[in-house]
Amino acid sequence: MICSVSRALPEKAPVWPLTLRDGLPTTLPGYAAAPRDPLPDSDENEMGTYTEVSRFFQRIESPTSVKQFRLVVQDYGPGKDLAGALKRAVAEASRAPSVEARELKIANLPAFAVTDRSSGNPTTLVTVIASPARLVLAQGANVEREEAVKLLGRVDFQKVIDAK
Repeated sequence: MICSVSRALPEKAPVWPLTLRDGLPTTLPGYAAAPRDPLPDSDENEMGTYTEVSRFFQRIESPTSVKQFRLVVQDYGPGKDLAGALKRAVAEASRAPSVEARELKIANLPAFAVTDRSSGNPTTLVTVIASPARLVLAQGANVEREEAVKLLGRVDFQKVIDAK
């Protein structure tokens, strides 16, 4: 006689860099979440090499109108201070005639919101400085600044800051 005992294996707690995603919401009101979140990725830009995790959401408003919203955490590693580079980038972007840029606070953290209307529909990027070397970005296609900021309010910034 064969006896099989089925035991559920305990779920392993995520390890870095997946822990960066712990502060990002899995759902957003009115938006459908992507069936899977992309794996952590590393890349490089003018501020340096970073590790990135994200979640993607969208809302179909009509056959010709879709809102897409992506929440991203980028970690640039110890010893980085991104505030100066971000201020310069926002100042440069604001010189374009169809771009509106603002400095604001989100969850009492410094943030920059840039909305580009050159294609008619707004494209918004809100960048929150969670720590000197860690950013939370909200990237919205067909999303106004106010909506992007409101959706960012669902991020648990303390979990993003504390992720190790």
